[in-house]
Amino acid sequence: MPQAVRAAWLCVGLALAPAAPALNNCLPGNFVDRRGQDDVVIANDQPGNPFLYRPRCLTVSAGARVLFRALPDFGNHPLFAGTVNGSTATFDPTSPIGTITSGPERTVTFPAPGEFPYYCDFHFQQGMLGSVQVVPEWFANGFE
Repeated sequence: MPQAVRAAWLCVGLALAPAAPALNNCLPGNFVDRRGQDDVVIANDQPGNPFLYRPRCLTVSAGARVLFRALPDFGNHPLFAGTVNGSTATFDPTSPIGTITSGPERTVTFPAPGEFPYYCDFHFQQGMLGSVQVVPEWFANGFE
């Protein structure tokens, strides 16, 4: 098979390849960009719906601090690091988010790039879940 034909088939194969799965339903267009900001807040303070985080999907630079706030507190909305797939939540013990089960707020520092999903252990089936995408510090201002 000529090289040009192989290259064309490779392009077709890549185009038909499934997209990367969205962690906790956070698709690329859902992430709120807060790169370059040192302190960011994620809270369940959505007017009319306390079972949603705002922002749910967040992009920050490595080294950023994210304040997780639960209204009224984490006793009512325990926060766990991990993924949700259908009706199954899977805890991730390696995530910097960990487990937060008391108090109204906790600050988490994200030292390294990666994606760190999280969920409310009581209400994830109602959509109380999200993900923090951490990019290297040198991309803090995007790619311009």
